[in-house]
Amino acid sequence: MAAIGPLVGEMAASTCVRATAISIGKTADDLTSEDMPALEASVRRLLGPVAPANVIAEVLANIQEGVR
Repeated sequence: MAAIGPLVGEMAASTCVRATAISIGKTADDLTSEDMPALEASVRRLLGPVAPANVIAEVLANIQEGVR
């Protein structure tokens, strides 16, 4: 959530991460790098209507950086 929050706000960041975790049967704290495809799809789906493509790309880049 720390990687997403500065770009889209804490509420949207929390929603994206928690929704992804729930959809794959985990909690936000249990997500691992193997869950990145699901998180990426969730970010794109949830932020697509409200964020420009360049912001979504930056969010995803920040997430990738954080899980390495």
